Amino acid sequence: MILASANQKGGVLKTTSAQNIGVGLCLRGKKVLLVDIDPQASLTIAMGYEPEGYKRNVCSLMMGEPAGFCIHRGDGKRPDLIPGSIQLAALEMQLTSRMARENILSRALRDVKDSYDFVIIDCPPQLSILTINALAAADQVIIPCKTDYLSYRGLDMLKETIRDIQELTNPELKIMGIIATLYEKRVTDHKEVLKAMEEKEHVVGIVKKTAAATKGIYDGEAVITYRPDAEVASQYREIVDYIIQEVA
Repeated sequence: MILASANQKGGVLKTTSAQNIGVGLCLRGKKVLLVDIDPQASLTIAMGYEPEGYKRNVCSLMMGEPAGFCIHRGDGKRPDLIPGSIQLAALEMQLTSRMARENILSRALRDVKDSYDFVIIDCPPQLSILTINALAAADQVIIPCKTDYLSYRGLDMLKETIRDIQELTNPELKIMGIIATLYEKRVTDHKEVLKAMEEKEHVVGIVKKTAAATKGIYDGEAVITYRPDAEVASQYREIVDYIIQEVA
């Protein structure tokens, strides 16, 4: 199954969610491939890799290199990874002139996706041709969304893009659900937004605001392994269990 982690807003734990879901699925015995198509290469860095240390990366993949040559193998407890690259920002301009440009990633992953239980794509924090490629390739999309008013309002724009993808490119694409992130129970606005979100959307998990969520990236670790006793790690484990049950 190909799962895209997408939101056009930054700072909503999109990459953190992709990382922890991927690592959590590995810990459940699933074979996982992470694909970093964010030009900032945040997922690659969070996993402890230097983006410019790989000649074959997501740029190579998008330019036609066989996917198998672009995969950096994990150790069994960590997912495999197609590393991101800051050069992807320049490549994105070239992609706009290519035929069937919205299906480049889908075609690129065709030969390897059946070798994995889950392929998780971390999207850029904007509605770009790269995000469209991810949605066109995905079976389902999971949307991390911060529990503030502006982030909540931004969901409508993303859902409109998803509807366009469903209509024009990928009719099988489904929204798995929303992860309500950076939630602060003591903030009235957050409580009201979360309530509205739960009434209108399918919320599959709530991740509270905590420094532990991102602290492990300095050591290239997900919180689910760096601080397995932390509440946020437990919250991500519950999301992982939900995803496994949903696919089953």
